[in-house]
Amino acid sequence: MKFARPAAVLVAALFALGACTSTPSAKAVAQDFIESIDGLTDAQRECMLEKLDNDYTSDELETIGEANVTVDFDSPDAVENATPEFQAFVADLQECMSGSG
Repeated sequence: MKFARPAAVLVAALFALGACTSTPSAKAVAQDFIESIDGLTDAQRECMLEKLDNDYTSDELETIGEANVTVDFDSPDAVENATPEFQAFVADLQECMSGSG
């Protein structure tokens, strides 16, 4: 499955920040990052935040991030080289960008 580059960049940044195990939690860092993304509509941002809040615990995000620390997120195929869990997370957020979320 090929992922849209904007979503890949978004999620790469989320996990680059979320993979750290310090305070604040991975979920809080992801929420802050989503809030700061330029170019998202209010509906897209709200959708992503709702998915993050309702579908993922901070522990799950941290686990996904830690499992992908060796992925080169500067690579155009970074998402395809990540774990299936990471790919599923990207696909979940991409639903918000396409309006189907």
